[in-house]
Amino acid sequence: MDEEDDIFGSDLEDEEKKKEPMREEDKKFLFRRELRTMLYGFGDEKVPFDKTLETLEAIVIDYIKELCAKAMSVGKPERINLEDIHYLIRRDQKKSSRVKDLLSMSEELKKARRHFEQTKMNL
Repeated sequence: MDEEDDIFGSDLEDEEKKKEPMREEDKKFLFRRELRTMLYGFGDEKVPFDKTLETLEAIVIDYIKELCAKAMSVGKPERINLEDIHYLIRRDQKKSSRVKDLLSMSEELKKARRHFEQTKMNL
């Protein structure tokens, strides 16, 4: 997927991480930073227990795996499209509206980046 097709965009820091191969121990903590931030936002301690983060991460990864497996069976075989995800969450109002919000925010960020790059090139 090239940058123009990336629906959530990426930071330079993320692009540098993609170039490096992932080690097995790094795969274990894919969402640790985000989960820690979310827990703190919902009233937990600034540094939550490691076991809490491990449990939540296991739940998140299981959910993502299940959703992807269902999306593979809904749409074209061996391929997941955004429409497949929309189809699977269409009855969950919270998830559906959150996906729409994130996609519109992503588009706004892409436009702002393009505008910034054009302005930077003109200077």
